[in-house]
Amino acid sequence: MNPDPAAAAALLALAVTVHNVEEMIWLPRFSHPPALDWNVPARAFHFAAIAVALVFWAAALALAAGLPAGPFVAGFALAMIVNAVVPHLALTAALRRYHPGTATAIFLVVPAALVYLVSVDAPNRLHDMAFLAWAAAGPALLAISLPLLMTLGKRLG
Repeated sequence: MNPDPAAAAALLALAVTVHNVEEMIWLPRFSHPPALDWNVPARAFHFAAIAVALVFWAAALALAAGLPAGPFVAGFALAMIVNAVVPHLALTAALRRYHPGTATAIFLVVPAALVYLVSVDAPNRLHDMAFLAWAAAGPALLAISLPLLMTLGKRLG
């Protein structure tokens, strides 16, 4: 028996929120040299991280309301699994020091994402072109939105 997709989406939203809070605390300071040569302004990053978490919660609420957001959330779940590996795990290995967000990504987000994918029977829906299209939209929108949200966060901050 598969878990309820709305409950699984809420679990994923919770995991992403915890993950983003860890990153909000540690990533802006970590991103400065010598760790990385990527200056992440704290306010801009906080704005983006909160916005992403709110999108996950909105998707979970949409599912709970019976809206057909399942494939879209599946795409978000896949994007977060990839995010756990690249950049988190990859940077932790390459830099030989902990990259903020790695533990929550690996131990909270990936399992929650997998629970969600099981809840919508994703492995058996790979032949469903509509499901795949919407699932592809999730990672694409997250990838596109992060730089935009960071820019917006800089302007608001």
